[in-house]
Formats: sequence, C-alpha cells, structure tokens
Amino acid sequence: MRATFFFKLTVICVMTLFFSYNIFAQDLPQLLLPEGVKVRLGESQITGKIAYAPDGKRLAVATILGIWIYDTLTGKALDLLIGHADSVLGVSFSPDGNTLASGGLDRTIRLWDANTGEPLRTLEGHTSWIDSVSFSPDSNMLASGSEDRTIRLWDVDTGEPLRTLEGHTDAVFSVSFSPDGHTLASGSFDRTIRLWDVDTGEPRHTLEEHTGEVRSVSFSPDGRTLASASLDGTIRLWDVDTGEPFRTLEGHTGEVRSVSFSPDSHTLASGSLDRTVRLWNANTGELLHTLEGHMDAVDNVAFSPDGTTLASGSEGITVFLWEVPLFATTNATVSLSPASVQTPAVGQQLTLSLKITEGENIAGYQATLGLDTTALRFVESSNGDYLPAGAFFISPVVQGNTVKIAGTSLAGENRGDGTLATITFEVVDIKASTVKLLDVLLTNKTGVSSVPKIAFARITELATLHEDVNKDGVVNVIDLTLVASNFGKQGVSAADVNADGVVNIIDLTLVAGAFGNTATAPEVWYQLDSVLTRTAVKTWLREASQLNLMDADFQHGLLVLEQLLAALTPKETLLLPNYPNPFNPETWIPYHLANPSEVRITIYDTRGVLVRHLDLGYQREGYYTSQSRAAYWDGRNTVGERVASGVYIYQLQADHLSLLRRMLILK
Repeated sequence: MRATFFFKLTVICVMTLFFSYNIFAQDLPQLLLPEGVKVRLGESQITGKIAYAPDGKRLAVATILGIWIYDTLTGKALDLLIGHADSVLGVSFSPDGNTLASGGLDRTIRLWDANTGEPLRTLEGHTSWIDSVSFSPDSNMLASGSEDRTIRLWDVDTGEPLRTLEGHTDAVFSVSFSPDGHTLASGSFDRTIRLWDVDTGEPRHTLEEHTGEVRSVSFSPDGRTLASASLDGTIRLWDVDTGEPFRTLEGHTGEVRSVSFSPDSHTLASGSLDRTVRLWNANTGELLHTLEGHMDAVDNVAFSPDGTTLASGSEGITVFLWEVPLFATTNATVSLSPASVQTPAVGQQLTLSLKITEGENIAGYQATLGLDTTALRFVESSNGDYLPAGAFFISPVVQGNTVKIAGTSLAGENRGDGTLATITFEVVDIKASTVKLLDVLLTNKTGVSSVPKIAFARITELATLHEDVNKDGVVNVIDLTLVASNFGKQGVSAADVNADGVVNIIDLTLVAGAFGNTATAPEVWYQLDSVLTRTAVKTWLREASQLNLMDADFQHGLLVLEQLLAALTPKETLLLPNYPNPFNPETWIPYHLANPSEVRITIYDTRGVLVRHLDLGYQREGYYTSQSRAAYWDGRNTVGERVASGVYIYQLQADHLSLLRRMLILK
C-alpha cells in the first residue's frame, strides 16, 4: 500500500510538471530538430513500444509512468493512461480503432477504450513481465509475448485466455499477426523466430538463421514476407509460406532493435543501437536513406497508416516523427507464373513465365532469380512477347543458386500486362522449394529505372498418396510387391495403407485400386514378370474376393487385380529373341506361355546336330522374359564344353507348339 501511494504521488507530480512543460514547449519554435523531423514528442522516459492509432492522428508511447497519447499533427500530449503498477513495455491499437492494449513489468495486460482512455479490463496469467502485445486483424484476439517464455492468446471481448503457445527457451520480445490473421510470428531472446498456426496453436516453422537475440518481427502488409531485427546487427527477410530466409540487410553498426514495413510493403524501416533509422527497399534490399538525429539507441519504429510519416522512439526521452522521403515508385508488379505449381518427376522440365502487370513505359528489365539447386537446375530462358519487336535478350548469367536475366528494346516502350521472359528448369529432386525474385529493375527508353512489386513462385511436392508405398510419385506394381513382401507385418509401416496396424490383403487391394491415381502417367503393363507372377496375383484376387467388402475403393482394387491377372496371361505362346545376341559366353532365352505346359528348349548347330537340351519342366501360363524367369544357356554343350563361334538354332517345345529362332555366338 505504501509503495502504491508513493507511486501514485510520483505520477501526479510528474504529470503536473510535464503538462506545465508541454504547454510551454508548444510555444517554442522547434529550430533544433534534425533534418526531416516534422514533430518531436515527449519528455518522459520511454521504456517500450510506440503505436499509431488506425486513423493516424494519435500515437501511443509506452513509458515508465504509463501510456502517453500524443496528437501526431501538433505533438501535443492528449492523455496519460495510468493503471499499471510499474513501467509499461508494450502498446498496440486494435485495427478497428476501439481498443488500446498495454503490457508491462507488473505482469498484467490492460485493455483501454481507445477513444475515452477509460480502462476496460485487466488480463492476468503471465508469470513474468510482458514485452509485446498485438491485435489480430479482426480486432477479436490479442497476442502477448512475455519474459516467461510463453505467448498467450486472449479473447478481447471477454478477456478470457484462449491458449498458451510454448516452445521458446527464452523471453519472447515481439509478437505480430499476419495480415490474414492465420499466422502469428514471435521473436525471442533464444535467437529464433517461430511461426504459429493461430487456429490450432501448433508451430509451423522455426527460423534459426540469426546469431543474436531477436528483438522485433514484422509482417509485410501483403503477407508474403516477415522481417526480423536482431542483436546480431542484421535484418533478415523470410518467405512466410516456406519459412526460408531470402535476404539479409546489413549496414547498421550496432544491434538492430526494431523493424516496420510501410503500408504499401515497398519500404522497410529499422532502428538500431547506432542511433540511426534506416529505410530499405523491401523488394531489393537496397539502402534508400539514413535518418540521423537521435542521441540514444533507437528502440522502436512505426509507419503512420498512410505511410507519409515514420515515428521513431529512442531509449531516452525522445520520439521523432519523420517525413518519409519520396522514392521512385511504380504500380507495376513482376511475378512468376504460375504462382504455385506441382513439381514434375525427376528429369522432367518445368517452365515458369516472368509476368508484368500495370507496366508503364517499359523498354527493358533485369531480374535475378534464386532457386534451390538441390531441387531444380536452370536450363534456359528466352524473351517473352512484352517488349517491342526487335528486343535484345541478354545471355543469362548463372552464379551458384542465382540466375540473372535481362532484356532491352531497341525500338521503343510498352505498357500494360504481358510476359517478359520464360524460364525453364529441370527437376533434380522431388521436393518443395521456392523460385524467388531477388531483385527486379524496370527501365524506360531514357534510362530512368524503377523497382516494381514482386511475387515468388512456390514449387510444391507431388501429391502424396498413401498407396504410393515407395513414394516415387506413381502407384504401380512395385507398390503391390512391397505390400505383398510385408504381409503380416504389424505396427507402423508404409505398406499398411489403411493404417489399421497390420499389412494384409486389404492394403494390397487398395494399392491396386489406386493404379492411375498418380501425378504422372498411368503405369504401362510391361515386363510384369520381373516383379509379379500370375500365381501370386490369382491368389491375391481369390483372398480379396472372399472378404466381400463393398467399399468403392476396394471394389475398384478387385477390378484392377482382375485386369492385372489378365495382363499377366499371354494371348499366345511365343519364342522371343535371346539376349544378348550375339553373345559370349552366356545368354537368356525369353518366351511367353498362353497355357500351362511342359517346356523344353533344344539347341542345334546349323547342320541339325544336337548341342544342348534345356528341360524346364511344367510351367504355368505367363511371361518368362526377365533374367530371373527366362531360360538360361551357359554356352556349353551336353558334355560341358564351350561351343565354337557361329550360328545356332534354338527350339521351344510347349503348349503343343514347336517354335524356332537363330542365335549367334561370337568369340
């Protein structure tokens, strides 16, 4: 009680002094402001975040006293919200503009009426102080990151906790919702960033490239990119869908403490221990501008909703509102099409188009593509139809995992939509990857360049089928034999297609039913005898039929087994050419049997003299073409001597037929 009394007394005294100073300060000309600063705010110790209201007219600043609310046009203090028993660290306005959230050292979160400043409710549950709060895009949910290593999700209307996200091994310093509200990013002092599924609370990706604590995370408004600031002195840009890093921004001479995207996603702002604010081209990573004037480390940066002003707060007592410099912009978008495509099989080719929309006076372009060289190999590229006739396409430059392409017109300019180039890759492995546009530059005929918005292409894996036991992208007889070889096996197994804990005839029939349900062409029926026998398939069909299961997939499997059995039964008995031919010293003699029969192969020389009998015994109908099933001759006669070079005749006697062919021994 005594501590609380003195805290309140201190606050009252400071407020009185502040407002007295503030009224006086408004009348002073701000002659000493750094170049580019429109307004200077605050004479109170800043402890944490700053946040713009959705209308851009107010700015909330977390301080040791509470939350100061400022008029962003005049810099005048409008209110001080007091309620926390200790310093405030995090603040956030709800997107609908109705609620302000704050978190602090007292381990509580406070919700305030953003229009009146009245307290609404207090959220409790964290066991240590709260560094960051962030609203979901629909304003219905609040996320909080704490020194207790957890993230908590709250219902804004009721104040009830929804779930706790655990996994970080150190303090969670920053949380941010994706624009669609389905993903939450968290940055931690454990040097990782985690992407969470908001609906389930399950982690999607753990991003681990930083070598220092992660102080800030921010989604681009288009939802494609996540930026992170680290005490290792770098900013990293990540692909949100894959969790892969695609660019590192370096230039600050001290730890980077905050990042924020402009509303159009084109510009990224960063604040650092080196006392500077830096503006970067978010598409190319180019440093655009450095803002100087802070006397202490810059802890926080935030763009105004209209993107014309940037607020930056230092760890001292100053918040600057900077006029954002105008950079060359364009409404054009350059993207890879299709935006998402399933990878072909290994060895096949994949072609992407470099598309442009809303182009203006385009006479040339250059683009650098980044690819995963363990998944794709660059083959070739060519000019599209967008540039005027007679355009010159510059030979691609391949360096490691990047390819630079460029084209220029010698005749004029174009505008609107079209295809700049086509790029062909060869698939070297079936895996998910991303082809990225690392930088794109457009130019007009006078050489003035501009940087468009860009979009990547996602390469997804082949659709996974449970029936594709060996995961080669096609369901075929190989998968059948793998199931058959695992008959009776219990527990987790790829051959247990229906996941009932045991591999049996049901799994085999389901695999048969999936023939043709693949990402590639259906299997051609050939050389089946190398992996299957007619007897085996006949047995499978009999056992499956006895189950009397009426499931559509199972019934389709029975039909395919019947077709397979028919395919394994030759329509006529044939004697095929031996292989190899000519040979020395051994050869294989393949044949087909249309009916069960005693089989004998006899070898003669050209004079009709017997050389060798091969009695193969009684055999069922089927294909005898593989080395494991065809007749084998070691090139010796009946007494074990190797025969001389020359032409020989071999005769098949089976199924009441006698068939002849020639073979050649060449030594």
